[in-house]
Parts: sequence; structure tokens; C-alpha cells
Amino acid sequence: MADGIRRMVPEGTIPFLSVQGTAYECGRAYGETVLRKYPGYTRYLRAALVWSNRNRLVISLFEKKAPQILEVYRGLQSVCARQRKNAGPLRLLGEACTSFSVHPALTLDKTLISGQTKDTPYDNALKYIVLRMRIKNAPAILVLAYPGEILGYGMWSNGMTIFRNALYSKPNPTAKLAMEEWGLLALAGKSVEEGRELAERYGIQNCGNCLISDSSGQSLAVEFNAGGVNCIPPTKGINVHANHPVGKDTVRFEDYPDIIEKKNSRYRMNFLRKLLGAERGKLTVQKALMCLADHSRYPCGICRHKVGQATAMGTTAAVIAEPVKGKLHVVRGNPCCNWPVTYEL
Repeated sequence: MADGIRRMVPEGTIPFLSVQGTAYECGRAYGETVLRKYPGYTRYLRAALVWSNRNRLVISLFEKKAPQILEVYRGLQSVCARQRKNAGPLRLLGEACTSFSVHPALTLDKTLISGQTKDTPYDNALKYIVLRMRIKNAPAILVLAYPGEILGYGMWSNGMTIFRNALYSKPNPTAKLAMEEWGLLALAGKSVEEGRELAERYGIQNCGNCLISDSSGQSLAVEFNAGGVNCIPPTKGINVHANHPVGKDTVRFEDYPDIIEKKNSRYRMNFLRKLLGAERGKLTVQKALMCLADHSRYPCGICRHKVGQATAMGTTAAVIAEPVKGKLHVVRGNPCCNWPVTYEL
């Protein structure tokens, strides 16, 4: 008899970390909690120290569009000054996530639904947190994140959402904004068009894809690599992205080292679009989670499982945002075998 599907991540929930107050107080409280609860995990705390060295262009953009983020990082820096500084911006590499956004017209409740799977090495499943940051006089933040991270995967209370994918392609070393900088500035805006304008005007360093959505239900997959920036609109109200570039300028810089994973990326993008499209007009969070739990190409495909010693990678989380309702639904591990937990802004 064939072996059944193995549960690679134990049942359980992702730790919830909530802070509130002024932006500085939120940053300080967040940093103190991370240092106390995750003393050996300093990757993002080290990265926070780089914010004190941002160039004048970046600082001026944040002063204009998101001054609270500068204060959050100032609070973080106040408790992690002894950490070794990070060598540079973090990169979107070594993962195989699949993100999506569905226009309100296609959902049962007529509200936007967006989200993604996180396909990473399995030990990452026990590193995640859900961060809620209620900042005085600024939009609240609710995201799946790594300890010390601000950008994460999720939404702000202004209706903006962001989900992200590694993009296997040649990086752009000359753009003016790091992905973390652009992502936070895009979330602070009022529309995906503001995010597009920032990306196209200043460029985004390295390579990756960010799928952003706004309160009106519009979405864009913002690809960046050595070809520059290409913004991919939805197809018939559905936007799906995996780990290969598809834009007219970015596609020629694809650099996938593994032919099997290259094919699997295309399968995940095309088949998730098909699954979501089959629910047009009746899509709910529950149905979207069922799409993310699909096993049509097991053990790879959308819901990915480790089999044997071929790979250490699998689906370590699934996240779905309902920004109008202020809800973030998060599954630790594979969505096929663990229950979601709902967090509210």
C-alpha cells in the first residue's frame, strides 16, 4: 500500500505578537519582544540598523509618505544597537511561493481576497510570527513575518496588501530603492498606481516580485530584475504569480537553475489561476484555502510536500487577507492538513 501524505509541520498556531502606541513605542516594544523571545534570531534586527544609513532620497520619501516607519525603525534600533550590522538589503531568493489577488467582483462577499503560500525550508515554519502593530495616528499593520521584520506578508488598515515571491532571474544592482523600502512606501500609499509610479521612477534593487492590491480591489504584480520593473495587471480580475518573470522587459533575464522547478513555477501560476477562476462570483476564503491546498501535482505543485531527501523545501505557511474585513487568515505548515487561524486588525 502506498504511503500516505506526511504531516511535515506539527499541528499548532503561529505565535501572535501585538504592539501598540506611538510609532517609536511600537518599534521599541517589538524589538524588546523579539530579543527576549527569539534571542538567537537576529537577521532582521541587524537589518534594522541599516536604516540609520539610508541615503537622503530614501529618507525624504519616507518623511513625505510614511514618517511613522522611520520612527518604528528608530524604536527598533534603540534596543538592538549591539547587534552586528547587516551587510546589505535582504534578498528574495531560495523560495518557491505562489501569490494571488482576486477582484471583489469575483468573490461571494464582493470584497478583495489576496494571499499566498510560503514554500521554504521546513524549519522556517517554526520561525514565523503574526505581527499586529497598531500605530497611533497611522495605519495599523497585520502581517505574517519573521521576528524583527516589518514588511512581511499581509495588509495595512488603509486597505493595501502585499504578498511576495522570489524571482529566479538576474538582479538589478543599480536601482535606487531596496525591496523593503519600496514595499513599505507602496503600502503607505492609497492605490497600486502610487506603488507603480514609485517602482518605475526609482527602480527596485536585486530581483523579485511583489503582488500589491488596494482598497478598490485593483492589483499589480510588480516584477523587478536586471530588465528593470514591469507591472503585470490581472487577467479577468485574477492576478497570480509564481517564481519566473513574465513581463516584456523582465522575462529575458530569467535565470532558473533547476529545470524541474522552472516547469513547476509555471504550473503553479497557471493552475492556481484556473482553480480561482472556476470559483468566479462565489470565491470565499474557505474556497481560496482549498485552492492553495491543491495536490494535483503532488508532491510539488501548489501545496508542496517534502518527499524523501530530494528537497528540504515545502509549504510552510499559507496566508489570505480580507482587507475590507480587516482579517488575516494564517495556516502554519501545509494548508491541506493544518487549520487556519484568523487575526484581526
